[in-house]
Amino acid sequence: MLSRLHTKQFLKLLSITIGLSLFIGLFPSLFANPDQFDGDIYYVDTVSQNRNRAPQRPHPDLHVPTVPAKQDITVFSNAPTDKTAYPYIQTTINFVEGHLSLKAFLSDGTEVAYSTRGEHLRYSKCYGDLCIIVSQKNLLGVSNTSTEWEKGHIFGEERYEVAMGHKAALVASDRKLYIYNSYTNHWETISLEQETLSAFANLYDKVAIITSRRILVMDLTTEMQYEQNLLLRRIYQFEMRDGFINFYSGSKLWMFRHQTEAFEEVDLTD
Repeated sequence: MLSRLHTKQFLKLLSITIGLSLFIGLFPSLFANPDQFDGDIYYVDTVSQNRNRAPQRPHPDLHVPTVPAKQDITVFSNAPTDKTAYPYIQTTINFVEGHLSLKAFLSDGTEVAYSTRGEHLRYSKCYGDLCIIVSQKNLLGVSNTSTEWEKGHIFGEERYEVAMGHKAALVASDRKLYIYNSYTNHWETISLEQETLSAFANLYDKVAIITSRRILVMDLTTEMQYEQNLLLRRIYQFEMRDGFINFYSGSKLWMFRHQTEAFEEVDLTD
């Protein structure tokens, strides 16, 4: 009786030992090849995790344009040396870009609005008593004497150079000069025919423009323009003062007097 009991216990223990040995032997191979398990386990688990997980958005820093934006508007730099002693100029006007609109705030607190529906801004700048904006369709200007944004039309030019004075601003293309006059709130257009812009300056109510062929002086209060042909000479230096403007070309000087509104030619070798 006792021997039979020991025999049964021995056989039971032996079967358990053999079972454990087989399981331990198969353990690495089972996990090395998960396909031996029922695939539905993995499928259901993956779906439940994705269903409970909020969708992840790509990080915004990853969406960087691969092609840089075209730099089609640059700040104009004078080729001749500008010796003008400019006073301290305070900017007294500002604008804010809102939803499909621009709002300019003048020095007296007046608000002047403009709808930008259908336009996108390419350049904007406030300086002194004026602000200008270049869009893909229009030139816009506003000053402290404005009642609305003054619109100047552009004609398909793609490249521009911009220069700011405290009473006037210049937007220059390869073919034309567009000048905003803050006194009259008007855009003046000057054609460039076989000539290039060399310099632009604004002091008080006078504007000086130098091209490869001529000198232009504009009085902003009257919109009068005065011209001097350069006779194939080059201006190397200029200076604007309260009563006159000097344009130096080597041994020659062209002086524009505000009082007489005329150019005088001076030979510096005498």
